[in-house]
Amino acid sequence: MYLEHIQIRNFMGINQLSLHLDQSTALMGENAWGKTSLFRALWRLLGQGACCYQFVVDDFYRTEQNTTADELQIVLSYREHRPGISEHSARLARLESVWVRHKDNYHRVHYRARAWRSGQGVVSEHDFVDAAGNPIALDNAAQLVHQLIEMNPVFRLRDSRGAPENLPIVSLNGDYEQLLTRLSEQLAEEDELSQRDIKAGLDAVRQLFEHYFTPQGATSRAPRRAKDIAVHPVTLSQLGKLNDWQPTGEESGLSLALSAVARTVLQARGGRPIETGARPLLLIEDPESRLHPTTLAVTWGILERFPGQKLVTTNSGDLLSAFPLNHLRRLVRVEHETLSFHIGNEKYSGEDMRRIAFHVRINRPMSLFARYWLLVEGETEIWLLAELARICGYVLPAEGIRIIEFAQCGHSPLIKVARDFGIGWHLLTDGDEAGQKYAQGVRSMLRGERETDHLTVLPRSDIEHYLFYNGLEPVFRQEAQIHDKHTPASRIIERALSRRSKPGMALAVVEAIELQGPQLVPVELRRMFARIVAIARRQG
Repeated sequence: MYLEHIQIRNFMGINQLSLHLDQSTALMGENAWGKTSLFRALWRLLGQGACCYQFVVDDFYRTEQNTTADELQIVLSYREHRPGISEHSARLARLESVWVRHKDNYHRVHYRARAWRSGQGVVSEHDFVDAAGNPIALDNAAQLVHQLIEMNPVFRLRDSRGAPENLPIVSLNGDYEQLLTRLSEQLAEEDELSQRDIKAGLDAVRQLFEHYFTPQGATSRAPRRAKDIAVHPVTLSQLGKLNDWQPTGEESGLSLALSAVARTVLQARGGRPIETGARPLLLIEDPESRLHPTTLAVTWGILERFPGQKLVTTNSGDLLSAFPLNHLRRLVRVEHETLSFHIGNEKYSGEDMRRIAFHVRINRPMSLFARYWLLVEGETEIWLLAELARICGYVLPAEGIRIIEFAQCGHSPLIKVARDFGIGWHLLTDGDEAGQKYAQGVRSMLRGERETDHLTVLPRSDIEHYLFYNGLEPVFRQEAQIHDKHTPASRIIERALSRRSKPGMALAVVEAIELQGPQLVPVELRRMFARIVAIARRQG
């Protein structure tokens, strides 16, 4: 069983949140958007090793007006891995009285923790509910909650240098050395690697945990097919001699060895016994915060192989690319709730996924952290628009706006991804034939939205002619060294570009506008900047 869904109301920094989880899930979200509160909810309910957590006043959500909510509720929904397995597993049968069968034939356990403020203090209640949210009548709810915690404990992986001083220190005695020797002997019999290499690899894992983290993580991997590569373009699971073994399933020698090492280190670190067969949920908080990108790749390559469910917060585009696209969640805090966005609402072809993998996940992984995408045709616009926005008083990176060239990828896959992840978008295109086709494509994708919020078509054939006829003619004449009144505009522009290049000409235009002031920025661009910044700020 694994944690499939979390629903939170009025807990700490979260007013409302509904979040679906996979076996490994990466969370994106700005500061104060609820990631820390989510981790604290899971840790307080399931990470203490005892039942049941008693809420305190500080756990209740406080509004910006500094008023405190009167009640809070957290519902954790667990699902069996295969339909009906809970009816045949002696281990899962311990929760028999609270398994609920759903229409999709999966059985689920819905654990509810809630609290309310009263005149005598805070009252806490822990129980189980059915699919409709109605409480299940039980005489031993607390005992079942404790059982659930033992079967699915929560551990937090965080940089040990930032841990409290009173945290138990890893002290591995001779029992660990005996375990390491026994595992390496067993695996050496099954593989060509020497016992010395195997022991060194397993010991490296132990040292990694001791040095960086407080606990543990997951998975064996099947051969990667073309579709897998498109949705999961970066994989870090093949790093080092440890990964020279190719496990065939969860019971492979490597998986068992890693699990044994993890269990020993975890128990030495925190003193919590982990029952055999337990499936921990690992909360991994910003693993990139103190790690060089190379070390991060090695670290995640190891963590990815440990059994257990993982929930990761990260601000690393490289680490984000190591997750399947459908395992990413983008949290956005709006007025009354925290929204969770993920891939799934749009329809993607295989070609869409390939283009997204290359143009977004490999080449621009940090773009998924943006609030807003400004889609442009080429390099000239990228050089030009960021500077013109700055002259108009807008620093686009600080507003969460990223300028993305769409011509090679195509606008459709980018717009689909932006919609699924709740990222705002706007497309700027030339007025030539190609630009009109882009514009028509955008119009066909609008769903009752205002065209002006998503599309700007320049009233000229390209950006250079647009600038030329909007007050920048002297700059082009200066660069072209043509000053007579009879030479056509297209000839002047062509000459200027041949002498300076398109990006170079864009910088010359910026320099001229910088000297004369923002009033020289063409009106269509000023309106576009004001519009997209206003929309981006709604996510703040």
